[in-house]
Amino acid sequence: MRMAHGVPNVVVFLALIVVQIGFGGYGVIVKKFAANNKANPLVFCLIRDGICWPVLLLCAVVAERKLHIPRLKEVPLFFVLGLFGMFGNQFFYIMGVYYAGADISSIFQPAIPVWTSLLAIITRIEKPPTLRKCYGWAKVIGIVLAVGGAITMLRSKLTSTDTGSPSSKSNSPSSNSNSPYSKSNSSHQTSFRTILGILFLFANTVCMAIFILVQKRFIFDRPTLRWSRFPVSVTAWCYFFGAVCMAVASFYYVVKCPHVGACESDPWHIPAQEAIPLVYAIFIASALCYMLITWGNMHLSPSLVTAFWPFQVPVAVVMSYFTLGERLVYLDYVGGALIIIGLMLVVYSNWYSDKSLKESKDALVFGRTEEERQSLLSPRSQHNINGDNDVFDSPKKAKSFASGHVQQH
Repeated sequence: MRMAHGVPNVVVFLALIVVQIGFGGYGVIVKKFAANNKANPLVFCLIRDGICWPVLLLCAVVAERKLHIPRLKEVPLFFVLGLFGMFGNQFFYIMGVYYAGADISSIFQPAIPVWTSLLAIITRIEKPPTLRKCYGWAKVIGIVLAVGGAITMLRSKLTSTDTGSPSSKSNSPSSNSNSPYSKSNSSHQTSFRTILGILFLFANTVCMAIFILVQKRFIFDRPTLRWSRFPVSVTAWCYFFGAVCMAVASFYYVVKCPHVGACESDPWHIPAQEAIPLVYAIFIASALCYMLITWGNMHLSPSLVTAFWPFQVPVAVVMSYFTLGERLVYLDYVGGALIIIGLMLVVYSNWYSDKSLKESKDALVFGRTEEERQSLLSPRSQHNINGDNDVFDSPKKAKSFASGHVQQH
């Protein structure tokens, strides 16, 4: 398999699997140690982001052997990345859970690779899949299978939860009233809250896609930019600006809307049972996972980075089985199989397209002088070859060009 920046792709794939294990384990940790948590989620995220920034900064100094500080002209880029990737992603998810519930929130998460692929094609960061070729269809079908498998497993869990637990309708205000008007009013209010929650969750998933795409286009697709070689520093400064935005939102909602997620009289209080989830969130779900996402984005395409997202669903299901004693049903196996097959198809598509691109580049420099080769293989020329100006979208065209060029000589 091709080596990107001297790193085999299989190593990057393993890193992205670790990311999804970290994300999938977070929900299990919360259920295990803080099932009845009373913390305000915005305040929880503020503490998480505020502590994660110096942790990432220390990791950047150790790993990259220098403290990199953004110049004034670079601040807007990091602010946008922090706004979408750290603040928008977390804030809209919290509001989505509050208005629509945890079930719908879980179902929305596998949509991230879909939005990423669509936006990457619309913004021309990536070329559309070559549907005339098998590997082009493999990528499309792989993403669809992975997303479908994740939704299948989530629906399975939601169905088993609904049938295995007593209904909570008797505790709702509308169920204690025999008035048709009160029932209708409650129904409309519930529908409005659900729709509002779905809009928040749509914004949550789109924010994550935008974060990865902006990072790729304006940092890692520009090899002459100094930040393109320092993914840990990039992650650290994204978290800094995300924490600033989260601080503003937390202070506003604690003062104006203290009921949002807060069950304690003091919204700033973090219960003792939240200590383990908070530590896990800071060091694993935030620092480690986002570091690896940025590092993976440096080596792979955005759509391939997010294609691994549905994998966190079977991770959470399996971890729940071993740590929480939750039962596995046949739909869990079906969904898991769909996710694995989907990821295999996406990886195959990436391998074959990389192979085609390598043959195209070899054909481009074949028969040229050393000076011409160096010019064509410069960072700027490499970007043009990989981008929209690439005329070699298949090995057949590459070979055709090579034979024509030899005849000219």
